[in-house]
Amino acid sequence: MIENNKKLKELKHKLDKFESTKEKIATTKKESGAGFGFKISTEIIAALAVGVGIGLIVDNFLNTKPFGLIIFFILGALAGFLNVYRVMRRIEKQ
Repeated sequence: MIENNKKLKELKHKLDKFESTKEKIATTKKESGAGFGFKISTEIIAALAVGVGIGLIVDNFLNTKPFGLIIFFILGALAGFLNVYRVMRRIEKQ
């Protein structure tokens, strides 16, 4: 019984040490340039794809062929750039 308690204490000590090391690595690790570029391009492309998709759906239902696509493409582009702006602001604060 005493030996089990000792083993549990050793295990707890090792886990605490591992957690502190893990936190240090997480705080010191910075995002790579390629990863950052991929995140930014994904934000813009996703917003554009959603805008175009909604525009095509609106055009099919309302039978307003180019106008829905154009309007929602522009709204998607604005949403994408707004998302990029938010990501940049979040990175500035860190």
